[in-house]
Amino acid sequence: MQPAPDAIRPAGKKFLKERRPLWQELYRLIYHYFSGLGLAREDAEDLAQETLVAAYLHLDGVRPGKLRAWLFTVARHKYIDWLRRSPKGVVLVNFPAEELTDGARGPEEAALAGAVRETVVAALNRLSPPERTLLALKYNLGLNTEEIAAALKMKPGTVKVRLFRARQKFKEEYTKLWEG
Repeated sequence: MQPAPDAIRPAGKKFLKERRPLWQELYRLIYHYFSGLGLAREDAEDLAQETLVAAYLHLDGVRPGKLRAWLFTVARHKYIDWLRRSPKGVVLVNFPAEELTDGARGPEEAALAGAVRETVVAALNRLSPPERTLLALKYNLGLNTEEIAAALKMKPGTVKVRLFRARQKFKEEYTKLWEG
């Protein structure tokens, strides 16, 4: 049961204000996690916000030193819920033109970078949600095997095997798309 909003509001404002840099950093990490899973910017922002609200409401149940792993568990559950609500379960990311080019590149390099990015996104979208989650935690957020294992409630050995398989599948899908 969640506490009434009025019951937590006075303490909540002080809590949030005192820890604003921490919450901003956590938001950034969670946002990058969701965007690394291939979600559109708006969806990643919404899910990051939902994750932090859920985290704030249930902070008292988190064991000391386990906040980061617990937060990614909450984020993973929010992502699974989002997939269930999504009509197709997968949404291709639309990158703004300014992200595909930069002033230092020529038009050929910018076009190639855009093609590579589109191929990466398409290959990621061919992976299962658990495979995308593993790759996002490892490469977008830079978590180590133990942190991923804690976040996903798996053994480190299982994480290593599944990461290997996810990388292999990504390489296969990317190669098919790029060469096909």
